[in-house]
Amino acid sequence: MTEEWHLTGDYVEACNCDIACQCIWLEPPDGDVCTVSLAWDIQDGHYGDVDLGGLAVGMLVYTDEGVMFDPDVAWHIVLLVDEDADGEQQAALEDIYLGRAGGIWAAVADAHVESAEVTSIPITFIRDDADISVSIGDVASMEVVGIPGFNEELGTISPHPLTKSREMQTGKSTTATVSYDDDFAWDVSGNNSYLGDFELANT
Repeated sequence: MTEEWHLTGDYVEACNCDIACQCIWLEPPDGDVCTVSLAWDIQDGHYGDVDLGGLAVGMLVYTDEGVMFDPDVAWHIVLLVDEDADGEQQAALEDIYLGRAGGIWAAVADAHVESAEVTSIPITFIRDDADISVSIGDVASMEVVGIPGFNEELGTISPHPLTKSREMQTGKSTTATVSYDDDFAWDVSGNNSYLGDFELANT
């Protein structure tokens, strides 16, 4: 029986698209492939009776050619689990983010994930309003700033699939580098970012 889970906190992503991630509108990404790093700072969360508050998770993704959310487009991922997680917490986070526990990640796993690796690693996630800094061991680094519109308010993007409200804020990376292995190695600094509060659950 799948455990009920619920997570809230801060989220950021940094991808290779120049200005805005076209995947939101089911268009091909720049260069026809997506390379993206994502990170979640879980401020409050649980998986059944397992407390997940205070932990962080990262994910590296690259896709085959085509629209990221097209059912025929395969994703290759590395799940980066906070080294502060104990055995139960790591197992819970793997169940959630590898799609074994329902919710959005089950749909992603069923439709897209062709290969997945998991590693335990130190993660530092710092948010100061619309400025976010993430360090994931020596594997990934993101420095992101929010981008306001002409009215000096942060822009928003919708529908974004990785939060209940379907809304994220617009941003730009000043640093967005990945160095995991030959397949997961890129520098997309200076390109698109989305950030904001997130809420995900399987109920």
